[in-house]
Amino acid sequence: MNCPICGDLLIEVEAALNRTWPNVLLTSFGSSVLEIRAQDGGWMPFMFPGRSARALYCTKCGSLTVAPTIEEHREKLGLEP
Repeated sequence: MNCPICGDLLIEVEAALNRTWPNVLLTSFGSSVLEIRAQDGGWMPFMFPGRSARALYCTKCGSLTVAPTIEEHREKLGLEP
C-alpha cells in the first residue's frame, strides 16, 4: 500500500497507548484516551490504554493510520455487522 499523503510505502505496525514509568509517577497511575472529533461533532473515544490496534505507518512522512479498537465506535462507522 502507498501513503495517501506522500505516496511512499506503508508498513503494518501495532499502535497502543502505553504508560511509561515517568508518566505513572507524575500522574499517579493516570492514563490517556485517544479521542477524535469531526468538525461538526463532539469528542469520541478512539483508543483506550491497554488495547492495541492494527495500524499502517508511512516510512517517509511518518503518517499513521490506526483502526479503532472500541466496538461502539466501529459500529458507528459501519465497520461491525
